[in-house]
Amino acid sequence: MPVIFANPLGFLALLGIPAILLIHFLQRESRRLPVSTLFLLEHIDRQSIKGRKFDRLRSSIPLWLQLLSVLILTWLLVQPRWTSERSVQRVVLIIDSSASMAAFKDRIADELTAAIPPLTSAVATTEYRLVESQLRGDNLYSGTEFYELLTALESWNPSDSAHSPETALRVGRSLAGSEGTLIFVTDYPRETLPFGTAQLSIGDAIDNVGFAGHRIESDGAETSWQVTVRNYSKNPQSREWLLAAGEQRTAFRTIDLGPGETRILKGKFPAGAKQIQLIIKPDAFPLDDERFLLIPEAKELTVSRTGDANIEASVAGIIESLPNTPQSAPGETPDLVFATYNPLSPAPLPPRSITFLNQQQVPQAYFSGPIVRSNHRLMKDLDWQGLIAKKTAALPSIEGQTVLLWQGERPLIILRRSEGVRQLIFNFDVLNSNAARLPSFIVLIHRFVNQLRTEKVGSESANVELRQDLKIAITTGEDAADLSIKTAGNVTGISPAGAGSLKAPNTPGFFEIRQGGELRFLGAGNFADTREADFSEAAPYSELKALPAMITENRTVNDPRWQIWLLVILAAILTAWALINRSDHRKEPGLRSQA
Repeated sequence: MPVIFANPLGFLALLGIPAILLIHFLQRESRRLPVSTLFLLEHIDRQSIKGRKFDRLRSSIPLWLQLLSVLILTWLLVQPRWTSERSVQRVVLIIDSSASMAAFKDRIADELTAAIPPLTSAVATTEYRLVESQLRGDNLYSGTEFYELLTALESWNPSDSAHSPETALRVGRSLAGSEGTLIFVTDYPRETLPFGTAQLSIGDAIDNVGFAGHRIESDGAETSWQVTVRNYSKNPQSREWLLAAGEQRTAFRTIDLGPGETRILKGKFPAGAKQIQLIIKPDAFPLDDERFLLIPEAKELTVSRTGDANIEASVAGIIESLPNTPQSAPGETPDLVFATYNPLSPAPLPPRSITFLNQQQVPQAYFSGPIVRSNHRLMKDLDWQGLIAKKTAALPSIEGQTVLLWQGERPLIILRRSEGVRQLIFNFDVLNSNAARLPSFIVLIHRFVNQLRTEKVGSESANVELRQDLKIAITTGEDAADLSIKTAGNVTGISPAGAGSLKAPNTPGFFEIRQGGELRFLGAGNFADTREADFSEAAPYSELKALPAMITENRTVNDPRWQIWLLVILAAILTAWALINRSDHRKEPGLRSQA
């Protein structure tokens, strides 16, 4: 079994060997003893007559016993421990995947190389697991080779927003087991971590300036952009920036920012350009040094109006507030119909429609009773308590419909969803109510229209955040083509079944998603979590220094015969002392008797 020494400083006890030898080299000064006869001189040992000096080393039992005692004492002090060839140590590294770690990615390999190997010297085999703090269902690395773990880190790109690592630490502890080592690698230290986690912080309070937000506005003729630039550091900063549109670039301009200052840059999209890129000369944190912007375009949703003349003006105002909703062409099936329903002259409703009750006669009485909205995502945070509506005949109820709003026993707003059917029905006379003056009325219509737009298969473009969930409608079925995701020249394929888990890329830039060659989504991904751009709390910190001793104690066994070695030392010391005293007593009385 391999042996290790838990206390290498114990080897300093070997200095006792030259000390003992030095003592035995030194001889005592002889004493004058007058005697009456000369025959006693042959029994006197040769001794120095000039005092203490170096003489030849004479072998003796006390000498060897003293040297043996020093060797055994050294053995006990170095604390030998044995490891089993079958001993296994599990080391689980939970690495912080928040975007701020990108600033210290180059340091990670060096820090781990200095910190991790000392933890594994006491065991024969070490099993490594490398897991991101934002769990994604797989490991960055799993194996027994430390340098393969470092290789896996080379392709890792942290870009998540700020999040708690507790869930990942819980999983990490289950992987490491009760006796394994769990380490959280981050860029700023926490006060305490659960599940017996040791911290390794590799961060530093660096100066950072970057883009913190954007806004795009269009008046139909021109599109303007506006971006926010922020200095996160406590020191004044100066940065150069430029605008790029395709192959064209402006000259660098300088922006000066005071400590913690935020400034706004404004401009217009160049004529004919739908995409631009704003660039700050890079610093230690690259994710917020570029801002990719495109002119957003919602999916086209064609509409048709079959309402009565008295409600046409109200419907036109609603349609005008909806983006990219052109009038459907003659003979074309519209994506959405604004319809009316007269209870006195019932007729089928279009399958995809927003329907207003229109009795074309002014009712006299008002609905009474409490107004209650359902717990539905379309109605979230909408206030209808100010609604005043007059009594009219109602649409007939059908099975499976969802009532979104009640007043007393009357359903005022109804949602119908089934195969091929998407209907939002206002089951009261909208013209003779104050619904048009309530913000909840127009918000509800916009939410319903956005649902229809999301479900429609078509092309759209938008500015999104890194790793943002993307809801893209695609063609499905056995013959549906695969999707291709193109980012910075790289193309990745994905089956239609995986479209539900689509996310924006984890690095800033333009990207596009196609299905069978047809564009489904054109996007610009940007870093957006300003908390991760602030490095004021980043600092180096390590709790790993005490781990090697703990691992050695847990994974090795000490010398089971240490009590025997103590008894041997005691016996050797007592024997050496007895032999020395016996020799002295044997010499002294004879000499005194002849004096």
